[in-house]
Amino acid sequence: MSFKPGLDGVIAAQTTISNVDGEKGELTYRGYAIEDLVDLPYLSVMWLVIFGELPDASDSADLEAFLKAHGSLSGRDISMIELVRQDRHPMQSLQALVPALHLPPRFIFEGLDESGSRGLQIIAKMPALIAALYQMELGETPMRFDTRQEYLANFLYMFTGEMPSDEAVNILKTVQILQMEHSLNAGTFAVRVVGSTLAPVEAVFSTGIGALSGKLHGGADEAALTDAYAVGSPENAEQWVDDLLARGGKFMGMGHREYRVLDPRAAILKPIVEKVCAGTKTENAVRTLEAMEVAFTKRMAGKAVAPNLEFYKGAVLESLGIPKHYFTALFAMSRMVGWLAHLMELRSNNRLLRPGAEYVGLPPRKP
Repeated sequence: MSFKPGLDGVIAAQTTISNVDGEKGELTYRGYAIEDLVDLPYLSVMWLVIFGELPDASDSADLEAFLKAHGSLSGRDISMIELVRQDRHPMQSLQALVPALHLPPRFIFEGLDESGSRGLQIIAKMPALIAALYQMELGETPMRFDTRQEYLANFLYMFTGEMPSDEAVNILKTVQILQMEHSLNAGTFAVRVVGSTLAPVEAVFSTGIGALSGKLHGGADEAALTDAYAVGSPENAEQWVDDLLARGGKFMGMGHREYRVLDPRAAILKPIVEKVCAGTKTENAVRTLEAMEVAFTKRMAGKAVAPNLEFYKGAVLESLGIPKHYFTALFAMSRMVGWLAHLMELRSNNRLLRPGAEYVGLPPRKP
C-alpha cells in the first residue's frame, strides 16, 4: 500500500446510491440523471435516494404524512435552541442541536429500522429547526409548523414569515435536489466512518454537519458570495483574481476534486441564477461572480477548472430571502437524506472503518 494525500484515488466504499462521472460531467441518483430528477417532486427524489426506487402514490403519501407528523418542534427543542444559538454560526448550532432534538422513542417507518426511522424524524424536523434558529436570531417567536403545507413550502413560510410563491418553492426544490447526494464526498465519508462504529444516528448526522460546514466543502456556498461582495463590481474581478493567485489563496466555488469538466449541477443552476437575480439587489453580485469566473478561467488556461454547485448557489438562495450565513444549513437539510441512505447501506453489512497510517516519525528510542 502507498500513501495517498487526501485519499486521492482510494476506493473506500461501494455504493448503489449515486455516481459521479467526473470525466463526462454526469451525476446520477440510483441510476437516474440529475437533469431528469430536478423536474420530479422533492419527496419523490427523497424516497428514491433512501429506498432505491421511485415511489408510488401510496409511498409518497406515507412519507409526507410521516414528515408532517414529526416536523414540529417541542417546547424542549425551543428551549435548547435558545440555549445553544447565542453568538454561534447556524452550522455550529445545528451540530449541537441535532443530537439534542426530542424524538418519540421506537417509532418505526416501514422499510427502515429504528436507527433509520430516527434519522427520518430528524430530517422531518430540520425545516422547523433552521427556521426557528433564524426567527430567534431576529428576536421573533418561531413560526408554527403548518401541516397543510408540503415540506419545502413549509420551510420557506417558517423561515421568512411569508407564504412563498409556487416559483420560489420550485426554485428551492431544484437547489435541494441538486445537493441531496453526491457519492463519497468529505461529509458523507465522515458519516460512514462514524456510522461504522455503530454510533447513534444523531451523532452520525452531527458529524456530517461538522464536515459540511468547512469552506472547502459545503461552506463554499457562503464563502463564494462573500467573496463576490468583497470584490464589489465586475471591473474589480481581474485584480482580485491576480491577488488571490499571488498569495496562493483558494477560489471558493471554483473547481472540484471529481469533475474535470463543468459540474452538471452548476449547469442546471446557472440559468436559474440569471432569471431570478435579474433586477434584484443580487444582480451585481452575479455579474461580479461571472467576471471572477472569466478572469480565473483565463489565468488557468489549459487546466480543468469550472464552477461547481456552490459558486452560483448562494445568489439563488439570497434571492429567496435566505441570508448567506444560512446557505450551508439548507445544504445540510437536504444532504441528510443522502447521509441516511449511506448509513442504511453501510449498516446492511457493517465493518468498522479503520484505515492504516504510514509512520514517518523517529525510530524506536529510549527515554
